[in-house]
This record gives sequence, structure tokens and C-alpha cells, in this order.
Amino acid sequence: RYLRHDYVRKVVDAIKEKGGIPTLIETQNLGMDIQHINLTENYSINIMRRKTASEHEKTAQLHGYSESIVGAPIKFIDGDKGLDGKIIEIDGIHLKEVSVGIGLYEFDKIVAISHFKGHQAAGFGGAMKQLGIGFLSKKGKYHSHFNSDMSINKKRCNISKCSQECIEACPVNAIKIEGESAVIDPSICVCCTACLEKCPVKKAINRDFNMDFKNFIERVCDNCAAVINSYGPEKFRYINFAFDVVAQCDCVATPSMPIIPDLGIFGSSDPVAIDKACIDAETNAPGLPIMDQNGQWKEPTPIGVEKFNAINKMVDSSWFFNAAVKNELGNLDYELIKI
Repeated sequence: RYLRHDYVRKVVDAIKEKGGIPTLIETQNLGMDIQHINLTENYSINIMRRKTASEHEKTAQLHGYSESIVGAPIKFIDGDKGLDGKIIEIDGIHLKEVSVGIGLYEFDKIVAISHFKGHQAAGFGGAMKQLGIGFLSKKGKYHSHFNSDMSINKKRCNISKCSQECIEACPVNAIKIEGESAVIDPSICVCCTACLEKCPVKKAINRDFNMDFKNFIERVCDNCAAVINSYGPEKFRYINFAFDVVAQCDCVATPSMPIIPDLGIFGSSDPVAIDKACIDAETNAPGLPIMDQNGQWKEPTPIGVEKFNAINKMVDSSWFFNAAVKNELGNLDYELIKI
């Protein structure tokens, strides 16, 4: 499931009617290479085609996001490889600096368009997650998902006995040889994870994935603060499309079934209020029957139960709002005006 291009086209047309010149903006995912997975002797698939501008643009076009269809060009605000970030200093719950896609600051106003849905690690995805992940360079994304800088495990790395692909893959020459091991200079490293993709001994490169989802959500809200405050909160508007509301993130390759009926389109100048309104509407909506991974139908989640929490059983959505309040991102109180 993903946000359909015809919805975005309506927003583009509305901006043009007001005299604006819209551009769609995006950022790259971690890594540099397409990963090839062999399913059988004669069949393989490619995954993660959103790591560089050339591959990302192909993926966008396959989903209908081209200028001829949407009516606006696409710009990658973190550059062709996702390395172009502006370091923003903050006093966050966990983070003290955040790397925001530098191209963001070229634009006069931002309309943050989000597909409201569930998320395995964040609980749900809406305006705040769009700000806190979607506007970052690869370095910003890395420090959201991982607890420490990338480094070399010297006990596992024997650089003299391999083809040294990690050194060749590094786009900023952050990897050097010291004795029998490679060493990553953290002052240069942009955390793109290209070395991890190329290393034949995967455990030779240390990376501490953040499995504390409450901590991850708090980092996302730290990132939100960096984006909003460095750009200007008054320059943002938010639209959440609560259609095809599924329990998993849009980045999941296999589409899942909607868990509630379509809720509609939400708009606000406050990222916290719009996400809270969507969560409240989702909680108060009747659940839909869904099929599990074993092909068995599950009973709908009842009205009054927060569906993402009930289905994913990993994250409490209140963590997001508590972290948002701590970072002063907006207000939990809202007035819902139906039009």
C-alpha cells in the first residue's frame, strides 16, 4: 500500500491555483546498492531501490510519481546519494544534532503529505514520522535507527585477505587501513552503510540497531524538532490521507489488508494535532476482518481499541505523543471541523 499519485496531483493543482510553483521532495534510504536476492536458480528479485536518485526516481515513476502524471518535478533534498545534509543542533531527548536534507531550505513553504498507517517500530506513521525520518539525510536516518557510529570489529576484519571493497565503496574516504584491520573515521563517516553492504564478513562492521522502540520514537521526535525549528513552524502545513489504512509501513514489500474503513483526509498546521486526530478516528472506527500470515481470518478489532497497538503488539502510540509534547512540537488538543 502507498499514497496514490492522483491524490497528490490534487494537492499540486490546488497549489498552482494559488500561484505556487510546487515541487515534490524526497530523500534517499540507507545504503548505496540494490540488493539482489536469489529465490531460485533462475529467479531473483531486487529490493530497496530507493538508495540513490537514479534508482529512486525509477521507483517513483513505477508508482505514478512523474512530472507528466503528478504535474510537478521531483527533487531529492539530500542529493543524488543521500549525503547532502545540514547539521542542526538541538537539545533533544536523546539527540544533540540532526542531519536534515539541505535542499529543504531552498523552498518557501512545505506541505507535508503523509499516508496515515501503522508502523512496526514507530506505532504509526503520519505527519510526525514524515518530518522525523522523511526529511533527513542518510546520516540523520542512521542515527535514528542505530545507537552508535559505524566502526570496525578488528577481531573479525582482516583487510589484507579481502578485496577491500569497503574502502572502494565509501563515498567520502572515511575508511583507512591500520595494521591488519580497516578503521572508520567517525568525523568523516556519513553513515550511508555502503561499507556494510560490500563487506564479505558482515559482522566485521559494528552497528548497534536500536531495538528500543520507545527510544526510537523519541529520536524521531527529536528529529522533528530539528526540522520544524530550523525551517520555521509557520511555513509548514500538513495533510494526512487516511485511506487504505494498514497495520504496517508502506516500505513493507508485501501489501497487507486495510484494518479499518477509509477515514478521509485530514489537514492542519499542527503536526501533533493532525496525528492525534487520525489516531483518535482510527481508535473509534470499526475494525475490518484481516487475514494473517497463515491464511486464517482474524476477528475485527472492536471500536474503542487502538488498532495498531492491538495488531502489532510492539509499540504504544502514546509514546509518540509524549515525546512530541516533550519536544514542544505542537498540541494534543484539537477541534475537528468536518467539511
